[in-house]
Amino acid sequence: MNQFPRYLVVGVINTILGYTIIFSCMYLAWMTPETSNIAGYAVGIVASYVLNRNYTFNSRQNRFSESIRFLTVFIIAYASNYVVLITLIHRFGIHKGMSQILAGLIYVVISYLMNKYFVFNIPNDMIHAVKEET
Repeated sequence: MNQFPRYLVVGVINTILGYTIIFSCMYLAWMTPETSNIAGYAVGIVASYVLNRNYTFNSRQNRFSESIRFLTVFIIAYASNYVVLITLIHRFGIHKGMSQILAGLIYVVISYLMNKYFVFNIPNDMIHAVKEET
């Protein structure tokens, strides 16, 4: 199976996991949408890194530098998600559940593109240069 279908499988698993946590926190634990969102994405980042590293991209890169790049991508994608979430709920009055889904779409697009081209697609000559330095 190629990278893109694998990324979609990981995305589906991660989305189900993340939204299960988000909506459970919101509707069962009565947490705010903002806190629920943070909880869902906290679990999601760990699952996403492990699954994408090992299953989607079969990465053999240095885990430390790769995880720093992954965390950077997560911060950018999550910040975008969070701003959209807050804006949709508090500025436009869109239902909090629908806002979670719409904000999630922003996260998916940004994270896919940045993971594919920045985190897990480092040219082999750069990998060898890093290995020689260590």
